[in-house]
Amino acid sequence: MSEYYDAIVFIDRRLAKIFHFSARDEVKLVLTHTGAHRAHHAADHEDATKHAGDDEFMQTILGALGHEGFTLIVGPGNSKFELQTYIARKRPDLAARITGIETLSDPQDGGILALAREFFRKRGHRHTVAPEFSFRQN
Repeated sequence: MSEYYDAIVFIDRRLAKIFHFSARDEVKLVLTHTGAHRAHHAADHEDATKHAGDDEFMQTILGALGHEGFTLIVGPGNSKFELQTYIARKRPDLAARITGIETLSDPQDGGILALAREFFRKRGHRHTVAPEFSFRQN
């Protein structure tokens, strides 16, 4: 089994997917999490319960990011920035390895993986831009 280095996280208000990449361009899906719909909160509205679901959702994602390499966070809207802030607060070591945040509205696996390969290839990472990929799910 190959060692997995880099990761891409797709996140929106309802869904999170995390894929890890190996040096040989193998891909492993490590998380598909569908949480309860996360409500949008106004910046000036403080509600003691507003973070309960968000924290659980974010902690599930954080728990799946046990890789050694870099992380790309993608998704529509502000969820990707919320995740970046959460990671910075809870795991500064992991936050230091976030190499990019990109907008991607389509949660289909093929689009997520294509964006990750291109992103990491341009930055000199070990991955290729092969049209086909090996895919394993835990």
